[in-house]
Amino acid sequence: MNPLRHLFLVSIIGASLWPGMEAQAQIDSLWSVWRNSAAPDSARLKAIQALAWKTVFEQPDSGMALAGEQLALATKASDPRGEYEAHTTMAVGASLKSDYGTSLDHLRKCLATAQRMKDRKREANTYSNMSNVYKNLGDLPQALEQLQRSLRIDTELGNKEGLAGTFNNIGNIHTELGDLAAALENYRRSAALAEELNNTRSRAQALLNLGATHLELGSLDTSLVEFERSLALYRAMGRKLEQGMAFNNMGRVYGRLGRIREAFASLDSAEVLLGAIGSMRQVIRTHINRGNLYLDQRRYADAVKACRRAADLSAQHDLLQQVRECQLCLTHAYEGLGDHRRALLAQRAYQSANDSLLEMNDSREVARMEVARTYQERMLADSLANVQERYARELAHQEQLGAERDRRNLFLFSSMGVLVVAGGLYGRLRYMRRSRAAISRERDRSDELLHNILPHEVAAELKEKGHAEARHFDRVTILFTDFKGFTQASELLSPQELVEELDTCFRAFDGIITARGIEKIKTIGDAYMCAGGLPDPASCTPADVVHAALEMQSFMKARKALRDRDGRPAFEMRVGIHTGPVVAGIVGVTKFQYDIWGDTVNTASRMESSGAAGRVNISESTHALVKNDPAFTFEPRGLVSAKGKGDLHMYFVQAASPGSER
Repeated sequence: MNPLRHLFLVSIIGASLWPGMEAQAQIDSLWSVWRNSAAPDSARLKAIQALAWKTVFEQPDSGMALAGEQLALATKASDPRGEYEAHTTMAVGASLKSDYGTSLDHLRKCLATAQRMKDRKREANTYSNMSNVYKNLGDLPQALEQLQRSLRIDTELGNKEGLAGTFNNIGNIHTELGDLAAALENYRRSAALAEELNNTRSRAQALLNLGATHLELGSLDTSLVEFERSLALYRAMGRKLEQGMAFNNMGRVYGRLGRIREAFASLDSAEVLLGAIGSMRQVIRTHINRGNLYLDQRRYADAVKACRRAADLSAQHDLLQQVRECQLCLTHAYEGLGDHRRALLAQRAYQSANDSLLEMNDSREVARMEVARTYQERMLADSLANVQERYARELAHQEQLGAERDRRNLFLFSSMGVLVVAGGLYGRLRYMRRSRAAISRERDRSDELLHNILPHEVAAELKEKGHAEARHFDRVTILFTDFKGFTQASELLSPQELVEELDTCFRAFDGIITARGIEKIKTIGDAYMCAGGLPDPASCTPADVVHAALEMQSFMKARKALRDRDGRPAFEMRVGIHTGPVVAGIVGVTKFQYDIWGDTVNTASRMESSGAAGRVNISESTHALVKNDPAFTFEPRGLVSAKGKGDLHMYFVQAASPGSER
C-alpha cells in the first residue's frame, strides 16, 4: 500500500496550541514563566505546554520530558486539562518514535481524563488520535471503530474542527484499503472544512493527503503542486515531520516524471529532516522510496542496500506493513540480480507479512470478495436511482402521448361535433386512468425497493424529510453468521454455482428473520448480519434472535445432508450473538444502506469467530436475557479468548427439545 499520511492528528482544544514559529524572545519568555516557581500554576502550565508541544515535533525525547514535568505539576495542581494535554504530547512523541504501545497507553489516559471532565470534544479528539495509532499498527478494524466513535460525537456537537480531522483519518483508512475514490472524497471534505475554518495546519494536512492520493491516481502534475503548497505551509509552521513527509512524496513524483536528480535530492532532504527528529517509520519510508527508485533505474545492487536497511529497521520496530513493502522491494531487486534463492526467501517473507496483515484485519480471501461483489451486484442491480429514472422516462412518454391525443381530440371536435368531443373526453379519461395507474405502479415499485433496502420507519422518514436521523438504541441483539470452509468449497464450484448456493441460504435466512421481526443489516461475502430490537425496540426480543439462529443452523444441517447425499460440496456455519447498545442510521448518498455501529457489533462478530461449526455461540449479556427461557439449554464455555477483546464468558445454546425452536 502506498506510503501515505502517517501524520498523527492531534487537535488540542483551547489556546494551548503552539501557533507556529515564535520569536526567540517569546520562547525565552515562556521559559522564564515556567522557571518562576512563584508564578501561578495555571500560567506555568500554559508555558510548559507550549514549550513541550513545540519541542516534541523536533526532538521527541525532549518534548516528552517536558510533558512529563507538565504532568507532574498538573497532577499536583489538580488540573485535569493540563494532565490531558501532557499525555497527548507524550502520545505524539511516542508515535513519532514508532513506539505505538506507549502512545496508546498515553491516549487511554487522555480518554479517561476527558471522560472524567465530561469534555466530549476532547473525548472525540482522543478517539481520532487512537485511530491513527491503530492504523499505523495495521489494525484497521480497531482504527475504524475509534473513528466511528469520534465521528458520532463530533456530529452531535457540530464540531467542525474535529470533523475535519476525522474525515482526514477516514480517508487514511480508505487509502489503506485501496479505495482511492472514497479516500479522495473524505480528504476533500476535510479540506473544505479547513478552508471554512481558515485553519492553516488542517489545510496543509489536506494538501499533503490530496497530493498523495492524486499521485496514486496518476495525476502527477496536480500532486506535485499540492505537495509543494503543503511543504511551504509546513515550513512556515516549522514542522519538520510533515516537511519530511512532503519531501518523501515529492521524491516519488519526481521519480515517475523521470526527474531523477530532483527525486534523489527530495529523498535526501526527507532523510535529514526525519532522522533529526527520530521518526523511524518515516525514515523507513524514505529508504523504501529510494529502493523503489533504484529498481526503476535497474540499479539492483543499490536497491538491495536501501531495502535491506529499511527491512532491518522495520523488523526492529515491529512495523509489519513496512516489512511487507521492504520484502517486496527485495524480491524484485534479487530477481534483477539473478539471485533466485534470495528472491524466493524475500518472496516468502513478503507473503508471511501479508498473511499476518490479512489475518489482523479479518480480511477475506480474494475469492470471497469476488463472490461478494457478484452477489451484491445481482441483488442491487435494480437500484432506486434506476427505478426513478425509468419512472421519469415513463411519465414523459405518457405526457407526450397525452399531448398528441389532446391535439387529435381538438381536430375531431372541429370536424365531428359534440358527440366526438364526448368520445374524446372519454378517451382522455381512460388515458388519465392508465397514466395514473402506471405512475402508481412505478411508485409502488420504488417504495418496494426502498423498503427492501431500509426499514419501513426509516424509509418513511427519508421520504418525508429527505434524510433520516441516526438513533441510539440501548439494547439490540446482533446475530452474525459465517460459513466454515467457504474458500475450499468455492474452489470446487463455479462462480455461478457458488452465488446460487449463497442465494439459497440467504433467502432462507431472510425468511427466518422476517417471521420473527428481526432486521437484516447486510451480507458481507459469505457472512450474514441481522439485528433484533431496531428500529422498533418492541419488534422482537433477544429470545427471538436466538430462536432464529437455531432455525438457521437447522436449515444449514438439512441443506448439508441433502448436498452430501448428491455428492456436492456443502457449507457448515458458525453463528454468534451479542446484546448491547448501538447507533443505527443511513450511510452514503448513492446505494445507501441502513447500518449499525458500536462496540456491540465488534463483540457480536467475535462471538461468531470464537464459536464452532453447527453451534450457536452467545455472549454473557445475551445469556443473562434468555437464561430463564425453558425453550433453551446452555453449555457454559467459561472464559474464551476473543481477538481484540481479551477473555469473555461465552455459552453454546441449543433447543431444549426438538420442537422448541418456535
